[in-house]
Parts: sequence; structure tokens; C-alpha cells
Amino acid sequence: MTDLIDRADVERVLRDPRFTVPEASAEARRPMGRLRSGASRFANGSTHERRRAHLVDLLGLLDARRLEADAAARTRALVAGTPRARLDVPGIARTVPVACLAGQLGFAEPDEAPRLVAEAAEAYANGTESDAADEAVLRLLATAPRRAGGDADGVGHDNDAELRVQLLVQAYAATAALVEGAMRRVATGAATATTAELLEATLRDDPPVRLTRRVDPDGAVVVLRFDGADRDSGRGRPPRTLAFGAGSRACPARATAVAIAGAIVEEVRAC
Repeated sequence: MTDLIDRADVERVLRDPRFTVPEASAEARRPMGRLRSGASRFANGSTHERRRAHLVDLLGLLDARRLEADAAARTRALVAGTPRARLDVPGIARTVPVACLAGQLGFAEPDEAPRLVAEAAEAYANGTESDAADEAVLRLLATAPRRAGGDADGVGHDNDAELRVQLLVQAYAATAALVEGAMRRVATGAATATTAELLEATLRDDPPVRLTRRVDPDGAVVVLRFDGADRDSGRGRPPRTLAFGAGSRACPARATAVAIAGAIVEEVRAC
């Protein structure tokens, strides 16, 4: 296994179509395995392109202003009457984004979604088997909206519902880490920065997602770090930001994540 640390090298690999992602097993039978096998994140080629296009369509249904308003209202309710020093910022950051997204994506129980996603997130990322994760996936799928005549995406099940769950699970830890990173900057002397500046600096210098993996043309796994040095930076040029990836697989939910995180950080700073 090779580790690439310099951001210039990492971006080069991210933009090289010869490097693919490790794929989920199409033979999986447990609920979490089936979710991973139907996700865009663990697929390559035309399958990835088709599922990613579906995700982009789902993101297009979201209203950024409504998400910001919902995130702000939920955060205000959680911080009401609590001094900032005693706030459970990690708890807020792991609850509010998922609940907001679940509400706009049409899940029947958006307030329950954060707990379920928390049960599923680790197993989704690393492919481990877990009864709790399986139960959480089944519950999330049961509460996801069902399109009339939902399309099967080559895996024998309703891919629309699974891709909605994918959006929730992939937003969970990354958006929470973005909020927590921005608040750490406030605590360590960046109190005069705007929330937009805090988020931008966090994404660049303390990325919520630290690494990803690719498979090179010879079949070897390459670990790509997003938090390393950048040989092209200096003389007024900051390190490039790779928190949302780059190239054809760059995360399409950047605007959504920043909108929700910004609303949360604003409310926490104001309390």
C-alpha cells in the first residue's frame, strides 16, 4: 500500500481516471452490504456515473435557504439557555445536519434519522458487519420515500431509496467534523473571522475527511491524504483545498454541507 501525502500528487491521482475506487461486493446479502453495493461511492465506470447523476438530481431538490433556516432553528433549540462553554457541539454537529437533510429528502422520521445514521456510518465506511448497522439501514430504508415505479440500478432493489440513505450517511461525520473544526478555530483565536472564513480555513487546513483510497492500474491500493503539505503553495498561495476531492468523483454536496455547517456555527457563536 502506498501513501501519497503532498496535495499536488493527491490531486493528480484524483483527476486520473485510471485510478478507481475499491468496490463493494455485488454478492453482499446483509442489509449494510447491499446498501454499499448500491451506492455510488463504491462503484466505478458507468455504474458510478449513473448513480452519481441520480445523487446530483436528489441534491437539486434541496432548498439551501430552507436547509439553513432549519439548521439554525434546530441549533437554537439545542443551545437555548446553555452557556457556550457547556455546549455539546459534537452532539449538535452530529444531529442537526442529518435531521435537516432527512426532512428535505422526504424521510418519514427525520428526527430519528441521526441516531440511525450514527449506528450505520462506521460500517458503511469500512465494510464491517454489524447487526446494529444492519438494523439501522433497514429502518432508514423503510422510512425513505418511495418513488412510483422506483428504478432498479442493476442490483435488484430500489436504488432511489438507497441513494437517499447514502446522502445521509456520507453527510454525517464529514459535516460534523467541519462544524467542530470551525469552532476549534474560534476557540484558538479566530473569533473575529467571519463564519465563511472559518469554514474555508477549516476545509483547507483541517479537512473533515482526512483521506481516501484509490486502486492504481496495477491493482495496488493507494492512500490519498487530504491534510498533507502542498509543494505548490507559498509566496501568497495557500495550500489547495481537497476536502471535497477533485476530478470526476469530487463530492457534489459541497454547497449543501457548507450551508448547513455555516448555519450551525453562526448560531453556536451567537449563544
